[in-house]
Amino acid sequence: METIKEIGIAFFGMSWQLFWGLALGFMISALIRALVSTETVSKYLGKTNPKSIGLSTFFGVVSSSCSYAAASMSRTLIIKGASFPNAVAFLISSTNLVFEIFIIIFSLLGWAFFMGELIGGIFFILVTAILIHRLFPKKIIQQAQAFLNKEKVMVRDHEGHMHTMEIESKMHSHNHNMPKKVGLKEQLRTASSHFVMDVNMVGKDILLGVFISSILMVVVPKDFWETLFLTGNTSEYPPFIILLWNAVIGSLIAIVSFVCSVGNIVLAAVLWYGGISFGGVIAFVLSDLITIPMLQIYRKYFGWKPMLYLFLFLFIGIIMTALFLDYSFDFLGWIPENPTTTLKLDKNPFGLNYRTILNVIFIPLTILFYVMGKKKSKHMLHH
Repeated sequence: METIKEIGIAFFGMSWQLFWGLALGFMISALIRALVSTETVSKYLGKTNPKSIGLSTFFGVVSSSCSYAAASMSRTLIIKGASFPNAVAFLISSTNLVFEIFIIIFSLLGWAFFMGELIGGIFFILVTAILIHRLFPKKIIQQAQAFLNKEKVMVRDHEGHMHTMEIESKMHSHNHNMPKKVGLKEQLRTASSHFVMDVNMVGKDILLGVFISSILMVVVPKDFWETLFLTGNTSEYPPFIILLWNAVIGSLIAIVSFVCSVGNIVLAAVLWYGGISFGGVIAFVLSDLITIPMLQIYRKYFGWKPMLYLFLFLFIGIIMTALFLDYSFDFLGWIPENPTTTLKLDKNPFGLNYRTILNVIFIPLTILFYVMGKKKSKHMLHH
């Protein structure tokens, strides 16, 4: 009974910690789709080059969002005309090169991990952008773009039955039945309808990720992690094999347990205290982009084949980044020793702090935006 109680506290605690970031990210995504023209995005992010990758990375940093919301914004950029490498650069930077993550990593794990996240995030962006630009099949990219041209939404008929309806995405940007100049109020209503579609599409996946992570944080003992990470078996295996294994296993743990890049840093600290390698921690954090809920989102956004290719290139980039950090930081003498104690988790996340204040602001704002979006969606379907 006590274990169930702890899982419940962890679930609601992490949900509370994540809410404002998710709400803000989805709202920004919806506003981008409603306010930013296709021509503007195409002009700056339509072609893949060092300048566009840099701009995409910068835009991602300032957007500062959760991975689920960042996926929505990356899809929006592609719809608006951005290339796949630029959209992925935005996706990585907006989830792994943001102020919130740096603060939490520094406070829980120290400056070495702060530098690892910063340098590793940039390295990850460059490697993945090159891989996608050079090796991602054009045919698969065309399939993803064709999939994006239609969005499926659930609507209720007069008898109360739910049906799937497809809406052309391009019509959200170019509605020929409307005047060219639309007022701000109408643009906000359009943005709210995008917000509703995004929340309906990925909301259940987010809750599932939070629940899985809550269980792992509570029930898995330190001895299990030490065995899994080969702690104390360095003489039995070559160093490269151990580092590679830790990077791979760190990524795999993230795939089945991840919540969101900011909220999951606590679990990354649990793994570090459990004995995982330095690069394994970074691989775990970076793998926020290839978790099961995120892969489900990619599938819904782009289709099956593009999702699988995207997973492959992101996974390769993550492992390369982890090994790069292990060897470069070891050469510089920057890797700290693994702790011998267990991490003490904060079991009272509901205190009076900036997160509580932001949630008090965003909870009613989210409800208002969602209700507005539902009304707008019904109006669009009737016309």
